[in-house]
Amino acid sequence: MLPNSYCPIKTHTKGLVEDDLIQMMRKQQELKGLKGVGCKAVYGGMALICSNRLSPGKISHTYGGKLVCGVAYSADASDNDTGKWVESDKQAILDLFKPATPVPFVFEPNLRRGRWWKNVWNLPFSGISVSMGGITVDRIVNDPSLRKLAYKVIDETIAIANADMGKHACSEDEFLGEETRDEMMTLSDNMGPYNPSTMLDLHARKPMEVKYLFRKAVDRADDLGVECPHLEAIVCHIEAHQRHHNLY
Repeated sequence: MLPNSYCPIKTHTKGLVEDDLIQMMRKQQELKGLKGVGCKAVYGGMALICSNRLSPGKISHTYGGKLVCGVAYSADASDNDTGKWVESDKQAILDLFKPATPVPFVFEPNLRRGRWWKNVWNLPFSGISVSMGGITVDRIVNDPSLRKLAYKVIDETIAIANADMGKHACSEDEFLGEETRDEMMTLSDNMGPYNPSTMLDLHARKPMEVKYLFRKAVDRADDLGVECPHLEAIVCHIEAHQRHHNLY
């Protein structure tokens, strides 16, 4: 239950979650005989900072990076569109994180692009880590076969991303390209033995984020007619781990 229509919401679930979240919120409002989604704004955040929660109040932060956030919905921009925002939405989230973050915090004007940008890391590196039964990032980048596979998944992810952005009228200037490919591999080369959070969930036999982090990307590719055989094989392995260990 939201406290009032002026409440902003920031989603913390990984992956392509905002479309379903906003649709769910709209349906809840319709059941009440109301319009909109019932809040001032919905934000989505992406963190590329190599942090793991060891225990309540204790965080292991092993490598720098940045926090990125964009707007999924703004009541002030348009009630019938998602992803549009007004300057006050941007300023509100910047003000919120200004006193709190020790790492760079960046506003992403296009949240759809931001989600795919983060997926260019999540899908190959978290994906291969879990698919292999739970290995650290250094073992992926230092193994020639796994490094080659990571590049294959990166390329497939960028292809899906650009097709998705093109479908939603994004300009080609916003498309992902070689710079994103190189950025994610360079980051991974310098992470050392980082444990992706989904890999930690697998080892601890805790529920894993699979639907929105992994499967949604493959479903989106199918809808767009983009082939992603390497990514799909990895996602099938991850789903098998989830079923085998009942990690729902």
